[in-house]
Order: sequence, then C-alpha cells, then structure tokens
Amino acid sequence: MISSVISTAFSGMAAQQKRMEAIASNVANVDTPDYRRKEVNMVSTGPGVRAVVSEARSAGGVDLAAEMVDMIETKMAYQANVAVMETGMDMWDALMSALDPKDRDERWR
Repeated sequence: MISSVISTAFSGMAAQQKRMEAIASNVANVDTPDYRRKEVNMVSTGPGVRAVVSEARSAGGVDLAAEMVDMIETKMAYQANVAVMETGMDMWDALMSALDPKDRDERWR
C-alpha cells in the first residue's frame, strides 16, 4: 500500500515534468511562424498517471498568459505530488521503526 502511494506520486511528478517541458517549448516558440502549440493530456494508468503530449490541430499561436497560468498550475501539482511522496516515505519510516530489527528492510539494518 505505501509503495503504491509513492509510485503514484512519482508518476504524477513525472507527468508534471513532461507538462512543464511542453509549456517551455510553447513559450520558446511564441514568435515562430506556423508553430503548433503543444497540448498535454493526463491519462490514468491505473495506480498512476502519465502525460500525453500532442500538437494542436491548427497553428493558432501561443497565448503567453495562458502558458503562465498553466506553468503555475503545473508547479502546484508537482509540489502536491512531492508532498504525497514525502508523506508516503514518512509512513514507511514509521512502519520500519515499529518493527523488530530482524524484520526491517535493508536500509534499516
């Protein structure tokens, strides 16, 4: 259970990183003629999530204000996943410290 919490948080962090890369590409190409904005959709993978990046159907340009909003939202989602991962690791540490030394995993011996 705890490992699935950590795994889910890690997949969320990886998805948000991919989303940030798409945003950075959009901002870098704001003045590029015929540039097709990169769009990111989050797809559930059971216990986690992954980001699927695609190009916009038409070359409509990049709205910097929208990209900044997306960037802030991405940062907040990444930080939320970090907090979940840290909580999962704290739960694991509490579990390991409650066990007898012979029952602990390798990093606790």
